[in-house]
Amino acid sequence: MIGVAILEVVFPVFLLAGVGYFWVKRDIPFDIAFVTHLALDFATPCLVFSKMASTRFEPDVFWALAGSTIVMYLALAAIFALVLWMLAMKQRDFLLPLVSANTGNMGLPLCLFAFGEQGLVYGIVIFATMVVLQFTLGLWLVSGEASPMKALRHPLLHAAVLGAVFSWASIDLPRWIDNALSLAGQPAIPLMLLALGASMARLPASFPTRSIALSILKLLICAIMAIGVAWGAGLEGIAMKVFILQAVTPVAVTTYMLAERYGRSPAEVAQLVMVSTALVALALPGILLFLL
Repeated sequence: MIGVAILEVVFPVFLLAGVGYFWVKRDIPFDIAFVTHLALDFATPCLVFSKMASTRFEPDVFWALAGSTIVMYLALAAIFALVLWMLAMKQRDFLLPLVSANTGNMGLPLCLFAFGEQGLVYGIVIFATMVVLQFTLGLWLVSGEASPMKALRHPLLHAAVLGAVFSWASIDLPRWIDNALSLAGQPAIPLMLLALGASMARLPASFPTRSIALSILKLLICAIMAIGVAWGAGLEGIAMKVFILQAVTPVAVTTYMLAERYGRSPAEVAQLVMVSTALVALALPGILLFLL
């Protein structure tokens, strides 16, 4: 039954995120910075490399997903830059949150639970592309300082590129290396979800009308654009569905961390994160009903 299939996707995501949320609410120590670094700088690169290296897919699919991601988010940047200009809101404060998507903490688990290992690999390609965009153009926008080398040094990017090379060259990893990387990568998704819940627990809990309106607008625009871009790029099957699912994920929690660090209206950005996450949670059964 489709309802059971949707529950199988949604329940693990919100169960683990809920554990992180209530862990923090009970004032039990939770080092979000450490967990995030462990997940993004160690476990996720191991997961990315092992999954991509062991998956055989055409380079055309890889480049179609990466290229479609770049096209979509550059187009979103242009659209929301116009929206912010019309609303007289600060571009450097709100453009990155409105354009960004939580393709890691929420997107990767959803791709895995909805479409299996193949879906996870496609989701990783989109996630890796978003990491590059966020730590180059996104970081420049928020901080005012261009930092392309920061993205080039990120282990996740190295893992994605090296995994793609192994996949295209049909190089099989020795079993002992594959087992070690698989074991190291297994905690990545649980850690991401726990960190997501813990981060949400520490954000200001207010829901202003403007954040609700912008979150609804973001979800609608991203859904429509994702379908159009996927169709235009010729994406089919699981690749198309994963692209759409990743596109409609909520505002990335990392944009709040950047806003806090650089003083870019952190309270309002936090509200956008919370409202958009709640909105996607409500819309997720319908989204999955459309995709599955």
